[in-house]
Amino acid sequence: MAKGLSKITKPLALKLLSACDGDEIWSCQHCRSERVPEDWIARLRDVFESDFSEQGSTIFEEGKRVSQYEGVRSVDIAVAVAMSLGIQIDPWVLSQNHRAAIVAWIQERLEEQ
Repeated sequence: MAKGLSKITKPLALKLLSACDGDEIWSCQHCRSERVPEDWIARLRDVFESDFSEQGSTIFEEGKRVSQYEGVRSVDIAVAVAMSLGIQIDPWVLSQNHRAAIVAWIQERLEEQ
C-alpha cells in the first residue's frame, strides 16, 4: 500500500467503509462519486484481468463478464482509509488475504476510535 496518500475525515472514512465489501472493483468514476480522493485513485487504480475458469475471479460489468477492467479494489480503499486515519493493520489480518474480513476488521477499529 502506497504511503503519503491524502488524509480524509472520519465521516468520509465511515461512508467509504460502509460502501466497501472488499471484493468489488470500483470504476474510477464510481470512486469519484463516492468522494475517494483523486490522489488515491491515481495511486491505487489498476487494470484487472478476469479468470474465466474460476467464478470468484471473473469480473462482471453490468451483469456481463469482461476480460479486463480498470478501477480500484474496494479492499485497497479500505486499507487506504485505515492508513489515512493512523489505524495500524494487524499483519496477520492482511496475510489471510480474505478481502471482506480485512474490510470488516478495519471497520471495527474505526468504530472503536
